[in-house]
Amino acid sequence: MIYDISIIIMLALFLLSFVVFVRWILKKIFGFNIHNLSCIRVAFISLLSGVLIVGLGYQLRTSDQKRIDEQNESKVALESKKKTKAKSESKAASESKKRARAKSESKAASESKKRARAKSETKVALESKKRARAKSESKAALESKKRARAKSESKAASESKKRARAKSESKTASESKKRARAKGESKAALESKKRARAKSESKAASENKKRARAKSKSEVSSAKKKKKQHSDTYQNIETIFNMHTIKYLSNRRIFNKGSAVALRDFKVIDFGADKMKQYHVLIAPKNASKTYFLLVFGDNIYKGRITYSSKITVLGSLNGKSRVNDSQINSGIAQRYLGKRDILVLIDRIQVKN
Repeated sequence: MIYDISIIIMLALFLLSFVVFVRWILKKIFGFNIHNLSCIRVAFISLLSGVLIVGLGYQLRTSDQKRIDEQNESKVALESKKKTKAKSESKAASESKKRARAKSESKAASESKKRARAKSETKVALESKKRARAKSESKAALESKKRARAKSESKAASESKKRARAKSESKTASESKKRARAKGESKAALESKKRARAKSESKAASENKKRARAKSKSEVSSAKKKKKQHSDTYQNIETIFNMHTIKYLSNRRIFNKGSAVALRDFKVIDFGADKMKQYHVLIAPKNASKTYFLLVFGDNIYKGRITYSSKITVLGSLNGKSRVNDSQINSGIAQRYLGKRDILVLIDRIQVKN
């Protein structure tokens, strides 16, 4: 109560002093005459007395009022602390929320970046795989094309070789047929001549047996001389050709130089016989065992026995180059000689030493 009275008195004195102060200002600044100048002192003293009264009233408070004031102050302090704590907590919460948001945003951004990187890497990997597949497919296609070309070329080459072989065989066969025909005709002519001679000789013998005997003796001696001369007309093949390189010469050179040659004491490499009773014999010279000559003949040429130890002498002509084919293999010649180079021989006479 005293505290309230002191406050009222203080306010009254403050108002009085404020009025006196305003009057003084008006006189000094604006030139208004103010009566009772001593009122300033009164106001000053009253202001001081009001302050003293307030201070005494504040000192003369009861213990309950002090407690109430302290409680109020403590409440105000607690409320201010609570407010400051709430503010700090709200600030911390807002900052934590901001940080959490920033973290979540940074995490989301990092995850999105990772996803984008993973997508780009997967795209790059897929593109690289596609390119690798395309390259491998293109390589495989090129290789398949190359193989197909190689196969077609090999087929064409094999067909051309077969055709060339067939042509060469047909040529050799036709030439051999022509020569055989010429030989047959020449033989028939010789036989007819011999028959005519025999008839004339028989007639002469019937007329004069002595003369016939003398003539027969002379004819035998002349026949022996002719045979010797005939055998001498065949040149030794080893003096005309090199036995190691003859199989690499052209057919033209073989035809030009290979007429009327003698193959003396050639050894038998292999032999066989076909269904037509034609003998197929591979022979080779002593000094060149891998240079093969092929003889094909029937019973009209030779009827004797041939073994691997036989030595053969052939009088005839060379008929060009060839290779051992299936017909010779089917006749009985060993399979290892299939495709080997050989030289065909047209036989006039053959002699076998067992």
